[in-house]
Amino acid sequence: MLLISSLMVIGIASLIDDSFQQGLQRYLNHGEERKLRLVSENLSSYYSEDKGWDELTPEVAEFILGRIFARPSENSSEPQKARSRYVARLLRRITVFDNNWRPLWNKDITLGNDEIVKVPIRYNHKLVGWVATKKRDITPGALESSFHKQQKYNLMWIVLWVTLISFVLSWLLVRHLLTPLKRLEDATSSIQEGDYQTKIQIDGEDELAALSMRFNELSQSLLVQKETREQWLADISHELRTPISVLKSEIEALQDGIRKPEPKYIDSLHYQVQNLNKLVNDLYQLSLSDAGMQFDLTESVNIKKLIENNCLQYQLRFQEKKIQLQHYFQESAVNTITGDSKALTQLFSNLFENSLRYTDGPGILNVQVTQDKKIMQIRIEDSAPGVPDAALPKLFERLFRVDESRSRLSGGSGLGLSICQTIVKAHHGKMLASHSELGGLAITINLPISSK
Repeated sequence: MLLISSLMVIGIASLIDDSFQQGLQRYLNHGEERKLRLVSENLSSYYSEDKGWDELTPEVAEFILGRIFARPSENSSEPQKARSRYVARLLRRITVFDNNWRPLWNKDITLGNDEIVKVPIRYNHKLVGWVATKKRDITPGALESSFHKQQKYNLMWIVLWVTLISFVLSWLLVRHLLTPLKRLEDATSSIQEGDYQTKIQIDGEDELAALSMRFNELSQSLLVQKETREQWLADISHELRTPISVLKSEIEALQDGIRKPEPKYIDSLHYQVQNLNKLVNDLYQLSLSDAGMQFDLTESVNIKKLIENNCLQYQLRFQEKKIQLQHYFQESAVNTITGDSKALTQLFSNLFENSLRYTDGPGILNVQVTQDKKIMQIRIEDSAPGVPDAALPKLFERLFRVDESRSRLSGGSGLGLSICQTIVKAHHGKMLASHSELGGLAITINLPISSK
């Protein structure tokens, strides 16, 4: 940064110096042009149409220049002799050309038009010649040279001071940048070593502070994921250990002769194996859902027909438990969406199974399908018992049960609603749980309607 700042300052100083030289040169040449205009006005009277410029000699020109420039200015203390030397120098630098560009004296001034300062001489509004002098390529006078040197000296000090200030500012800026970056590096190393409770101290409100804040959010997210993963593994171990322990104890009872291999004991073993098999299948399906590999969202699915088929399949089981199954479809609603028919069938099967398992008989299960703009809303609500307020936000968590003992007796694994939520999210929808007006649980599903 210091190198870049120094190069920029030196470059700017060079440009300023070059611009100053060019500006000074233009200023001096403009002054020369003003002098030549005065000379041109006084020379035109020495031209005649018969003899041309024969009357104009160097002596006459010196007399004219002396008459113009040798007079001391008002209130000037400059001696007449000094002004005479000025006229002599001026006479050596200028010359007069006729209208064919032939010099009348100082014949060494034969430069191109881009190297001289020239002013036309007119006689009776007719171009009769030119008065010219060389352009000033350098600052010739002692005063001009001294002024130029003074400006370069000032520029040099300006460059030195700006470079010093740039060094101080660069050092402060680098220190400001490196301090939070060092903190970020140390915190990243801690995260890499598994310390997800690492936090970075946030100072200020700049971009580095925003980066530190994002890092703290990432650290917190990793910590939550770690705790969730550990809890998830502990819950899975617990869920698998329970049916395995029951199977082990019953099989050992049969082996030891405590129980005889009667059908009722074999049915009990089969029931535990079924529960274990269902739990393993649910876990496998959730793992596939997390990987995002099992859904084909390109089918055109008729939701009305799909729900009616599920109602027919569960009708008998609901009747046996004395639960009245009702469904309502809005006539103006679009029934078709784009999605995976197998996954949506499983979605409604899991919800019906959940209501069948946890709703007391006699009871009611009501299914409503309505449309709101481009959203299809499916509401499935059942009667008592309800769900406590504290349990509503946790219903879609994996392996969560409102009543552990009752859920285990009814065969629930605590994964059904989690699978449902995964299916709904895969279809770019939303799933909400709330209290039902019937006294039980209401599940509301919002799915985007197909454009077909």
